[in-house]
Amino acid sequence: MTKIVIREHNFMNKFVKFLIIAILFVFIFALSGCANRSTEDAVNTESIVIADQFGLAYAPLEIMKEKHFLEEALEAAGLSDVSVSWQKFGNTTAIREAMLSGDLDIGFVGIPPFLLGLDNGMDWKIFSGLSESKVALVSKDLGVQNLKDLTKSHKVILPQPGSIQHILLQMASKEQLGDAGAFDDQLIALAHPDGVTAFTAGDEAQLHFTTPPYLQEDLKVQGATEILDGISSFGGEFTFIVGICQGGFYENQEQYQALQLAIQRSVTFMEENPDESLAILGAVYEYPADVLKSLISDEQMSFTTEVKGLEKFVDFMVETGALKKDYNSDALYWNKVN
Repeated sequence: MTKIVIREHNFMNKFVKFLIIAILFVFIFALSGCANRSTEDAVNTESIVIADQFGLAYAPLEIMKEKHFLEEALEAAGLSDVSVSWQKFGNTTAIREAMLSGDLDIGFVGIPPFLLGLDNGMDWKIFSGLSESKVALVSKDLGVQNLKDLTKSHKVILPQPGSIQHILLQMASKEQLGDAGAFDDQLIALAHPDGVTAFTAGDEAQLHFTTPPYLQEDLKVQGATEILDGISSFGGEFTFIVGICQGGFYENQEQYQALQLAIQRSVTFMEENPDESLAILGAVYEYPADVLKSLISDEQMSFTTEVKGLEKFVDFMVETGALKKDYNSDALYWNKVN
């Protein structure tokens, strides 16, 4: 492995809340019949379109872009005529829609949204891990020190319902309050950059569940403090971002293997060339090298193709009803990762 380093409710209230959240999950991830194209039709062998999202957890992909590692791997495989393009999305819902329309081949997402898409019929699986990351819930309400201090007036900003931040919040809520869905009706869905803006400008009732470097921006706000982190919520280390693709891309093994090689080369490059990596990432994230170095060196930040904690996410989401069924490794991976 390459590494850089409750509230009580009556029965009817809980039943109604469960129905609302279940409908929300289905609405976000249900497959559109008119967009349900076969993976054979969707795959484009003349180009590879890759989507990532916002945050330092996607750093190896920025290295891959700048150093053209995928293009070099394709050329080595005799595929120099295959073009590579990149898109950035605010959440996994947009990635899912782009894959369904045939406009996207590869996506990098959190584990829970991947599982929700799979559970609702997406023909996608994991082909690689990418990173572990610090993730924390930040409050600027001086009266809030933990989840027990939150009231109905508080709102939690995160990327989307079903995001990894949402599931971590549910895990912590179950542990601390005995109710996994305690805050399910108090969520605000915003991409990380917009979340920072809303948190900074909003009143003290708004909290933000985010990752570096947006976490550090939140903590600059007067009175801001972390009241919950990912590892304590999860109960240990977990993979934050995984790479996923549909069956059509996996079946094109020359391109698939080139992608695998490029990701591993990017992770290795970051470890072996820290100064050049910091220069590249500093330009992307617009952070001074010394600040960025401290973020990457955080013990909770790790770039690796290994996948950790997947089974625990599955178990928890089955238990809470977010997933309709359980899944084994064959259903989750195109090829078992580490």
